Amino acid sequence: MDLSRKVVFVTPVFDRNDTGPATFAHYLWDAFRNHSQIEFHLVAPEFSSAHPRCHASGPGTGSLDLYQRLARAGLTLARRLGGASGNILIHVNNSNLHSSLLAYDGPLWGQVNDYENADWWRRAGETIRRAGWRRFLALGRRRWLERRFLARQDLSLCNSQFTRQKILTEYHPEHPHKVITLLKAVELGFFQRPPSLPADPLGRSDSARRLVFVGRDIHRKGLDTLLQAFALLPAGPDWRLAVVGVERGEVLEAFPDLPLAEFGEKVQFTGLLDKETLRRVLWRSDLLVLPSRAEALGVGLLEALAAGLPVVAANVGGIPEIVSDPAAGTLVPPSEPAALARALAEARLRPDGVQPPAVQKILAEYSTQSMISRLLELYLHHA
Repeated sequence: MDLSRKVVFVTPVFDRNDTGPATFAHYLWDAFRNHSQIEFHLVAPEFSSAHPRCHASGPGTGSLDLYQRLARAGLTLARRLGGASGNILIHVNNSNLHSSLLAYDGPLWGQVNDYENADWWRRAGETIRRAGWRRFLALGRRRWLERRFLARQDLSLCNSQFTRQKILTEYHPEHPHKVITLLKAVELGFFQRPPSLPADPLGRSDSARRLVFVGRDIHRKGLDTLLQAFALLPAGPDWRLAVVGVERGEVLEAFPDLPLAEFGEKVQFTGLLDKETLRRVLWRSDLLVLPSRAEALGVGLLEALAAGLPVVAANVGGIPEIVSDPAAGTLVPPSEPAALARALAEARLRPDGVQPPAVQKILAEYSTQSMISRLLELYLHHA
């Protein structure tokens, strides 16, 4: 029996874009480009280096034009590769790419990377207040398109159990068994703490107890809640906070009522950091804090756990799937600074960075090896 399969993976991000979908695309490309059983082709806007199985659509003049170009390139390639058989799998990196893909007569799969679209109407007031009507209407269109994709797709792959349940609840697909969970992987080995630590990029003193926050969407990830909680921490320990991902000015603009000046040097805003610097910051920190208001999964939690840190995070979305054992950290209600401050003050730290067995078990579920093995099984055996 011939188990080989041709796959056309269509992604709107690949080169020079350190986002979740881009990272996922790279995991798949690295795993399958030379695979003996998978003929894997990649369609993306552009590529920094040429490869016979990399097919550039061109960047387009805006998101709608880009999505149309990607869909057209993916369809053209799949039909050329499939000939009369029409059995080429098109796997799309987000299940709202472009409606022309719905006309494909072969197998179509799609990723569901978040539940923001599905939750569109529930968060209408917040979206309009923070991002305006244009963003609200754009999300509405994406929700309409995502729902159509889920009705058409032969398989929809959600990044967490929570995301899958949200999709089932909000869209009521006719065939719920076609909506499955494929846990998003993290390159855990990259973040694993070495026996001898390099210098701290942020110059932490040995006496300080450092909390670290990582994120760009600071409202959704609850940075304001964390800063309010930081002000409530008890005297005694030399508390420090590293905010990775944004500059001080961005925080001032987003939260003008927060008295950032009162924190002085105790709160450090690093801006964006490359992955190498980020892992060094994690290795030299004591606790990662993620007080999100909404979170499909929480990749930063996995990176921190791999680096040997315990975590304190909000009990929302897919976060409890990661912080599923007390050894991993503590869950707190979202948007409650006092509860967060208590959890931070009472958190049990791991100065040696040694991962308890329960944490190792959690991390194993999110390894790239586990994700690729599961996806290979699906590629080869799912009709």
